Amino acid sequence: MRTEFVAPAASRAAFRLPTLSRLPPLTALRAFVVAARHASFSRAAEELHVSTAAIGQQVRILETHLGQPLFSRQRGELLLTDAGSALYPGLADAFETMIGSLSDLIVSNARPQLKVLAEGCFAARWLAPRLGSIVPALGDVELSIESIEGETVDLTHFDADCAIVATHAQIPGFLHEPLFADTVSAVCTPQFATRHGLAGEPAQLRGLGFAMLRGNGLDAAFEWANWLRACRIPLRLSATGPRFSRQTALIEAILSGHGIGLARHSLISEELKNGRLIAPFGSPQPTASRYHLLTSPDRRRLPEVTSLLALLREDIRSLEAAA
Repeated sequence: MRTEFVAPAASRAAFRLPTLSRLPPLTALRAFVVAARHASFSRAAEELHVSTAAIGQQVRILETHLGQPLFSRQRGELLLTDAGSALYPGLADAFETMIGSLSDLIVSNARPQLKVLAEGCFAARWLAPRLGSIVPALGDVELSIESIEGETVDLTHFDADCAIVATHAQIPGFLHEPLFADTVSAVCTPQFATRHGLAGEPAQLRGLGFAMLRGNGLDAAFEWANWLRACRIPLRLSATGPRFSRQTALIEAILSGHGIGLARHSLISEELKNGRLIAPFGSPQPTASRYHLLTSPDRRRLPEVTSLLALLREDIRSLEAAA
């Protein structure tokens, strides 16, 4: 009578070579690789955002599948067994290859991105109206614009490719690419000028009081006394009304007919063209701060930043030629 040899369970497992349909669970393989790399179940659990017990369970699933232990503990230290040491390098390389392939695919399909910080009023009143020409010219670039406020913003705390701000000081760590100088004018609605008899009559300012709106004081050109002096208007004023910390609010107050204020020409150019605002007296005066594109030396080399700067300057040249 012939006796059939029956192999032990571990030996039977050895003859069942893995195929794609018979691989151990991916979560078990991943738990083993991370635990082996850290030589710790708890640190593996932290990296994979699961519990230590979950790592232990996944390792046991893999050990059961393979029919042999992969870890041993000696004096509280987690060590790989001979089987674990043989298994780890290949699996680790396989996961790195998987990660690399996925990363390559994502990068190849990702659109280039350009993140721009811009002063809120500039972004709304100067940059946004020009996006119709800028965005198509940038091509396959995903443009993101984030508004910031004020001229004293610490740009080092923002993660962006470049920023557009009005400044007269050098900000350490940034390259300053000049865009254009600016002027400031005293402007109001035609109705407001008519109501208060302001056309060519700056002396009428004396009776306006609160209706004389003021800027934020960061640029001396926005102070009424300085502007009047620069325009050679011999007028001293005792009351100059409420102060606005942002040009956005100041311009909205002027457009609403609440007063006359000193505003940047670049931010009200459309309203001056269409007649919603007028400059009843005086002449435009240069501001101390001019608009710059700021970027770090490494990001200045990005083709997206170079393209944006070229487009902005081209648009500015066209505006200056038409003026």
